[in-house]
Amino acid sequence: MSFGFIITRHVNSSKTNMYWNQCVTLLRRLYPRNKIIIIDDNSNYDFVKANFNYQNVQIIQSEFHGRGELLPYYYYLNNKFFDNAVIIHDSVFFHKRVNFELLQNLKVLPLWYFNPDKENINNTKNIISKLNNSGILHSKIDVEQNIIQLPHDKWYGCFGCQSYINHDFLIKINQKYNIVNLIEHITNRPDRCCLERIMGCIFFTEYNKILEKKSLFGDIMKYQTYGFSFDNYVSNLREKKIPKYVVKVWTGR
Repeated sequence: MSFGFIITRHVNSSKTNMYWNQCVTLLRRLYPRNKIIIIDDNSNYDFVKANFNYQNVQIIQSEFHGRGELLPYYYYLNNKFFDNAVIIHDSVFFHKRVNFELLQNLKVLPLWYFNPDKENINNTKNIISKLNNSGILHSKIDVEQNIIQLPHDKWYGCFGCQSYINHDFLIKINQKYNIVNLIEHITNRPDRCCLERIMGCIFFTEYNKILEKKSLFGDIMKYQTYGFSFDNYVSNLREKKIPKYVVKVWTGR
């Protein structure tokens, strides 16, 4: 079964233009034959410039501005680019090959997870109400205490909505929940933070086989220093001290 990469990109400066270039350069070095799809979310093209003539890379200019982490799922639902997708941000850098071929029997696996919490729970409930079968997800929220009701062995958040996911499985959960409907309701950063919790809840509810493993790289809060910046990353590169073989940098965009 084939797999490829879907990258969400937003460029608003010369610095952020370095992100996607570094991301794609490293992926192309480690995965020379795997297709890369870039979903561009309202970049400022005064700053967008490719460092190289990248091969087997397709760029989709999204008409839905500000949807960020939802966009890879939206476009993958409507385009079977490959059997399985590795969905990442443009601020994720692979310095060692991960054998995604070994995951081909899985339907979905978050790349990183985080424990359930009560952040912006009212907005999360509001967004959930826009889905079909929303009662399945609403039942997991303790309205009275305003905290997640289920214990942490039942579901987890999907950090940045980044995952390894099978196309047929994505079709299945869309048929059940109508995820594409969220394209009208996820419009800003707070909404996208809610989406991390909603998608995680859906993944663990519909494919509880992953409860034991939770994610490919572990708990994001323990995996790497929270807030690790691109400047930190560049400094580490110069010193040849990469903190992890897959690095995530935080950036305010």
